[in-house]
Amino acid sequence: MSEEKAAAPDNAAETDKLVTAKTAASITTADKPAATKPSKLDETKAKNKKALADALAKARAVKIAQPPEAPAVLVAQAGKPAETRKLKLVRHKVTMPEIEYDQLAILKKRIASLGGNVKRSELMRGGLSLLAALGDAELALVMTTFGRLKSKRTTKKA
Repeated sequence: MSEEKAAAPDNAAETDKLVTAKTAASITTADKPAATKPSKLDETKAKNKKALADALAKARAVKIAQPPEAPAVLVAQAGKPAETRKLKLVRHKVTMPEIEYDQLAILKKRIASLGGNVKRSELMRGGLSLLAALGDAELALVMTTFGRLKSKRTTKKA
């Protein structure tokens, strides 16, 4: 007992090191679990995690091309308000599922929380510009997730 008091450490960190060293020495090789072959479930999980990590790395590597900037001539002309022509606006109804339509309201709220104010048509124009910036392969991949919608309109027989 006097030996333990003489060898007692001065602070808590040294005590933890001493306890860890004693417990590690007390564990024998027979007490340690034997290395087992991973189960098929563990192998599948590991394979899926690796595939997800690879897909995430590829997704982060994709660079979205910036839309081309306006030529300097057009920029110079933009300063002259008398010569600017008014864009012709086209109104057209769009059919979309209710869930996707609700996403427009959610996006409007998100933008409002960031201090912006946006209309539904502006959101749709933004989505179109993002799709236009994609490459051919990415565009084809994105569009495969959307199916063709059947409109509820009936055709009149003559």
